[in-house]
Amino acid sequence: MELRAANIIDAEIEGHYGYFPIVEQISTRLHYHDFYEIFLIAKGTIAHHINDETVILSAGSLVFVRPDDAHYFSKHEEQNCELLNIAFLQKTCHAVWEFLDDEASQRDILTPHLPPMVLVPQQELKPLVRQLENWGHFLYRDKRQSRLALRGMLANLLSEHFLTQCIIAHETTPYWLQTVCFQMQDREHIIEGRDALLRLAHRTPEYVGRSFKQYLGITPSQFINNLRLDYAVDLLLHTDQTSTEICFEVGFGNLSHFYHLFKERWHCSPNQYRKRHQQALIP
Repeated sequence: MELRAANIIDAEIEGHYGYFPIVEQISTRLHYHDFYEIFLIAKGTIAHHINDETVILSAGSLVFVRPDDAHYFSKHEEQNCELLNIAFLQKTCHAVWEFLDDEASQRDILTPHLPPMVLVPQQELKPLVRQLENWGHFLYRDKRQSRLALRGMLANLLSEHFLTQCIIAHETTPYWLQTVCFQMQDREHIIEGRDALLRLAHRTPEYVGRSFKQYLGITPSQFINNLRLDYAVDLLLHTDQTSTEICFEVGFGNLSHFYHLFKERWHCSPNQYRKRHQQALIP
């Protein structure tokens, strides 16, 4: 089934909002469209079937669906799912890409066989849901303002999430590996580390290790450590926790190892990083 922008999207607004509070309302029929779509799982889980692959999406999953991506949804383990989506014209997306001025990232997101997906951090999920809801609620009150708000929102979503958080894998990277990398962004999995990665992969440690090296150029341990360091930076900038508390919060079991990896990546200690960036953010 093909969905066309002319039948769904107001040309003046350039976008359309959809809210589906129960899983039975979400499309179970294979379809593609001539416009872009970004959807967010606000609550629950659902199976997303996309380009002949399947991934289980949970709360916080944010997916960028491109024109001609063929997909549909199905219930996962009898659980409910609450989904929000925005559909927008191709010309709108092209205008946002031109504003962002990042052709390399644009190619990385638009050309692979599978669309990019990220997990929105838990503390950012409710604000993002409210942002999408607010845009949808006021959609037709002022079409010009809605169009401007849409473009600003898309630029923010792309820059804040897809250009900085999503893992861009090579076209030949197995889908199971891409899915594991996506699922490992969940903070509970980051903290658990290697055990979570192997459980999600359903493969032997040796096979997982070879696959990470072959397709991503890093070891599973390097991958997990990078996720933990990103988590640590978030806590440094947005909490009052000490470096020691953060070390163990993100899953490192050794303080000196945490300091070594942090300095190797950021060229400064955690306390120095916090001081520099808080000074830059707060005069």
